[in-house]
Amino acid sequence: MASSGGRRRLGRVDPFVLFMVLPLVLIGGVVAWGGLPWVGVLVVVCAGIVVLVDAWSNRPLPFDLPDDYDYEPPPRRR
Repeated sequence: MASSGGRRRLGRVDPFVLFMVLPLVLIGGVVAWGGLPWVGVLVVVCAGIVVLVDAWSNRPLPFDLPDDYDYEPPPRRR
């Protein structure tokens, strides 16, 4: 938790986001090296936004779950 006692704004980054981010950074570097630096920077910034959205979506819940919490789906209707 945050030191102020509030909810953290960002959580852990999912490692699978690297499958999307690393190629974007590589493409951005190649494009920038190839003579279009603004397009390359734009692609790298988009990769950064993807990482931020992933960290935001993985933030902790605003409440604590009990240790013995087991989700049981509602009974099926017949």
